[in-house]
Amino acid sequence: MNSAKKLGFSENTKLLIVHADDAGLSHSQNMATIQSLEKGIVNSYSIMVPCPWFYEMAVFAKNNPQFDNGIHLTLTCEWENYKFGPVLPVSEVPSLVDEYGHFYKKREQLREKASAEDVKNELQAQIKKAIKFGIKPTHMDSHMYSVGASSKFFDI
Repeated sequence: MNSAKKLGFSENTKLLIVHADDAGLSHSQNMATIQSLEKGIVNSYSIMVPCPWFYEMAVFAKNNPQFDNGIHLTLTCEWENYKFGPVLPVSEVPSLVDEYGHFYKKREQLREKASAEDVKNELQAQIKKAIKFGIKPTHMDSHMYSVGASSKFFDI
């Protein structure tokens, strides 16, 4: 049985998932994601748990279970003037952050400096925080594909 049939469609039905990521990054990102979901422009989204606007999007996810949501696993922060870091205390995952306690800007920095143990602990903490909040994620994906920066991270 193929995916279309499992979802109640005929076997030859073409299905399209239009996904929005980076929810939780900022208020404007959240509003754009919510409007796109409500208007049917997108039908799936993922939330960045470590970001300052996680709470706003988590409340939306909890109150709107009809929309497919996931966890946008976050280990990098590409912004020049907008920074965030891990869910765990920096002292517990020191290899994931720069001298200011923020995630690295580039995947290459993450690959060179991060330990697999710190990556594993932080990703588990992000997942646990989302679930503890009451989010019921249907999937996980990766911000800037940071889990692909190294095979040791991808294996996690």
